[in-house]
Amino acid sequence: YIAPEVMSHFVEHCKVSNGIATVERCLLHMDVTIMDFDSIISLLKRNEMYSALFHVFTHGLDDYLTPMEIIFERIFDSADAGEARVQKRTNGSTPLSFQRFGYKAILYLQHSFKGRTFPRDTKMQSDDKVTVVRPQLLRLLLKKNYTPSGNIKQKDGLDITIGYRSMSYPYTQVLLMVDARAVLDVFAIALDAPDSEFATTDSAFESIGGWEVEVGAEVSDALRRGGGALEGNAGESNVLDRQQIISMLSSIICPDEDSRLEGTEKMNQSTASLNAFLDFMSKYLVRGVVRSNRKITYLVLGRLTQRFRNASSAEDRRTAQRQMLDLLSALPRNAYEPDKVLKMVEDAGIHRAALLLHQQGASAWHEGRDGEDRRSHHFQCAIDCYLDDSDVSFRTEVFDYAKNECSGANTSDLVDSTGLRRALIMKLPALVALNAIMSAQLVAEIFVEDLDDIVVSLDTNDGGLVLFSFLRAIISGDLAKVDIVASSVLTANLTMNHYQKYLALMAKLYPEMVYVYLTTHDNYRPDMCLKLCQQHDIADASAYLLERMGNVSSGLQLLLQTLESRMMHLKRTTRGMGTEMFSSLASSRFLSDRIRNNPISSEQKAKQQKEIDGLKHFLGVALDLCQRNSGAGMTRSEYGSQLWFNVLDRLINAKGFLRLSKEQPVHAKVMSCVLSDLLQITMQRMVSSVPLSDLVRKVTTDNSGSQLGEVREMIESLLKTYGHEMNVCSGAVKVMQSDLQKMEVVNRELKLQGDGVHSVMQHRLSGYKQMGPSLAETYARIGCALKVGERGDATFTESGQITSNRGKNGGLSSALDRLHRRRQASLDVPENTRKLRDRARKLALLNATDSLFYEGKSSEAAVYGDRPVGVLGEAQSFGSLHW
Repeated sequence: YIAPEVMSHFVEHCKVSNGIATVERCLLHMDVTIMDFDSIISLLKRNEMYSALFHVFTHGLDDYLTPMEIIFERIFDSADAGEARVQKRTNGSTPLSFQRFGYKAILYLQHSFKGRTFPRDTKMQSDDKVTVVRPQLLRLLLKKNYTPSGNIKQKDGLDITIGYRSMSYPYTQVLLMVDARAVLDVFAIALDAPDSEFATTDSAFESIGGWEVEVGAEVSDALRRGGGALEGNAGESNVLDRQQIISMLSSIICPDEDSRLEGTEKMNQSTASLNAFLDFMSKYLVRGVVRSNRKITYLVLGRLTQRFRNASSAEDRRTAQRQMLDLLSALPRNAYEPDKVLKMVEDAGIHRAALLLHQQGASAWHEGRDGEDRRSHHFQCAIDCYLDDSDVSFRTEVFDYAKNECSGANTSDLVDSTGLRRALIMKLPALVALNAIMSAQLVAEIFVEDLDDIVVSLDTNDGGLVLFSFLRAIISGDLAKVDIVASSVLTANLTMNHYQKYLALMAKLYPEMVYVYLTTHDNYRPDMCLKLCQQHDIADASAYLLERMGNVSSGLQLLLQTLESRMMHLKRTTRGMGTEMFSSLASSRFLSDRIRNNPISSEQKAKQQKEIDGLKHFLGVALDLCQRNSGAGMTRSEYGSQLWFNVLDRLINAKGFLRLSKEQPVHAKVMSCVLSDLLQITMQRMVSSVPLSDLVRKVTTDNSGSQLGEVREMIESLLKTYGHEMNVCSGAVKVMQSDLQKMEVVNRELKLQGDGVHSVMQHRLSGYKQMGPSLAETYARIGCALKVGERGDATFTESGQITSNRGKNGGLSSALDRLHRRRQASLDVPENTRKLRDRARKLALLNATDSLFYEGKSSEAAVYGDRPVGVLGEAQSFGSLHW
């Protein structure tokens, strides 16, 4: 405790030394409940130590309202002195009293609304205290007119209110002049309080879908009706309404021209204050706890579109777009004019917000023909919004939306659904371009009966690419992998004309796909397809169709001519690559290996590789034709091996018509490597279809007068091919022998794996003395199999059956009798066998096969017939006993 006089002298001393803040810090650590409040409060007010004043009132007097009224008087005095209109200092200099005390008041409100004390930032004495303090301070801020506190004396005894005290809502206005965004953050803390602390507004507003929408009333009327509540006395209820706070802030920052409040400070209507208020309003409009008139609603929407335009990153744009979507989803449809807001968001490029509005328009009910056209327009625009979105996964959601709208799930009016279907047909090309499979699913569900109209609508001016993508999704089987039902429905409705149209588009757009399609499908007319393929110069498909129509020789001739043409193209390509790039070629056999690490340009390399791949493709097609028409058991076997020999002759004579002798040596070497590769491929395919005798006869007959060097390459290829076949067979034999050896080892290990036997025929084997020497010798001489149980209990078996044990003594005696008879019978065997058994007069784990193996003799196990590889046979005489 410090006496008032001492405290006064201490304060004066600190003031002289410019250490008034030291006094406040000391007071925060003192017990203020035992102080002389009149003297200490007077001292603190006189020296403007408001932080200590807050501490003394809240901790000593449990009064949170009076210190706020006291500091407001000082703020009003500073504002009347002209400090409110001085620009805020941001250069680090000492702030003016208006700003310094204004921010201190804002901090005090912030702490109090959170249930904390200021300036020590400790928790209030009880949890319920904040529910009392918060309404008290809010009522002070919500007062429309200035009311002097009983603790503050009026200057000169005058009751006239002048200056900033005469403004409407002076307490809130003067704080907004200090920092509008900080004050709005304080109000946000209050508005985020539990709903139990707030009441609802009166019934002059109609509730629609959880939202309060104005019905013939403006904000000023609501304010006039709630004036008594805003200016309530100390004795009235603490329950307030959130809408009162919003109405007050709206009238200050964004007033209507017809209801502008007198004494409203223009500073609080600046751009910064307005933007802070609109951001504040956006949060609580989305939550649905407050309402606003259309003017403020449009301003909030405009603020969000501005934030979307000014966003510097994709994440900021997504945040602004998400806020716009949340607001439009929360607002009722009659809270704004959809067309006006739609233009606003479309100009800003907020596609998903425009999508939401168009979806609402497409789902809305409209009377008459104009209403149907309007709904179809919104439906098409909604599809465009989906397609224009930057998120690929979001775009595909357009199919579910279109399916729900056009299937009648959202309406019971048949005419409207028909109109939407017509609108959807106009958008189908764009949908197919987005995803052909999902478009096909959509058509299968909605337009399966109008497939001809769909095909016509998709045949646009893009050269048929869209229609081809749609038909390919159905015919190629891609749709069946995703939706087998939709694929079956559409396939059943396809006609021959559809298949022919698909093949015509394929020949036009992707001629390399025609041959594969023809070989895997049969739903086409060969004569018409042949004409189409000849029109587009598709040699491989034309040759296949000629074969199907019975003209095999013409088909092969066409392929061989194309093969020669491709060889000439490759020669020209190789010639154009120069000679310097081939100087460091490796000695690898294939051209692809030779040029893999060669420093040639990517364009030249790709061009050369394309020519090589084309050669191999046409050679493969020709060899397929030969194999289909000369194999064993074929109906057209009259061609024999001649087709293969035609291909072989063309490859052998290729060096002649290519005139490689007149090319550069490096170029000729490259082409020779290519021809060797092709010849090797041909030989490998001929092995399975042409008898070796015919092939040898062909080589020797056609080249009987030639020198060995001329046919060396062909003979090398022939020998290498058959040598490869022999190596494959030899390797297979080695693998089989290795597997058999491993199987024998595993089988033997399984046979040698013993089981623990604790008793035989219920006689324990803990020692020979218990059983007796004669009984042990008898067991050792008997060649009967033992059946070992799970616990090590063994029984003798006869012919695979377990001998029953009817009694401990009787069962044992009968078993011994049978064993004795078997022993006598075994004495009648030949001498050599008996000698072999006499070698070991004890238990053994060798069966007959093992015995023969150790004698060096063969057994049935050495003869391998048809048996599955990798599967062991059943164990032989498992657990049997032998001499």
